[in-house]
Amino acid sequence: MGRMGLAKRFVMVVVNMIGELWMGFYRRNSDFYDEQTSGAKSKFGYYAFIIGAATVTVGIVSWIYSRVYS
Repeated sequence: MGRMGLAKRFVMVVVNMIGELWMGFYRRNSDFYDEQTSGAKSKFGYYAFIIGAATVTVGIVSWIYSRVYS
């Protein structure tokens, strides 16, 4: 998996997580996230991917929330 594939998967995870946080918590099938993170070559890469996606997602949702409801 090249850098472009990693970037696409990262964006897909972030967009889906934003949708889940914004619309409310619903249980997406975990297979979706497993497929997106399957390219990680090490545990460190896997955790870095997940932590990075979660951080970006929370940042974007917080920013949107503050813009809409302030």
